[in-house]
Amino acid sequence: MERIYHLIKLLLYIAREEGVEVNATKLQKIFFLLEKEGGVDLGLEFKPWFFGPYSSILQDCIEKLVDSGDVDVKEQEIKDMLSNEIIGYKRVYILNSDFSKSENDKKIEEFFRKWVKMSRSDILNYVYKKYPEYGKYSIIKDKILGIFNE
Repeated sequence: MERIYHLIKLLLYIAREEGVEVNATKLQKIFFLLEKEGGVDLGLEFKPWFFGPYSSILQDCIEKLVDSGDVDVKEQEIKDMLSNEIIGYKRVYILNSDFSKSENDKKIEEFFRKWVKMSRSDILNYVYKKYPEYGKYSIIKDKILGIFNE
């Protein structure tokens, strides 16, 4: 688990350097791609879920970093466009502790830097097109992005 904690902090460190946000969906998809395309086996056991590939192990790790104070969470309201009622919250993760990169992080740092700069929609489109088996329960895929109706 220590390696996963370190890599979460590395991703959030890079996000801070790049001036971009990392929400829960983006975090999940970047780590999914790190395993699938980066060749880094972290044993995260991704499963198909409502917003594409999801790892409860990864979510537990980020929650432990939040509980320990290493990571802050900023919640942003999501409002229904018609009623203006709050229908959910977008969680944005922010590194809240000192962090030092190691020489061993170079390859993963490059990988993270590429993906963290991309929008959440671009990452979701990429994942849904390349790994459709992980998006079979996705509401976003069918209702918002519509990429499988083409």
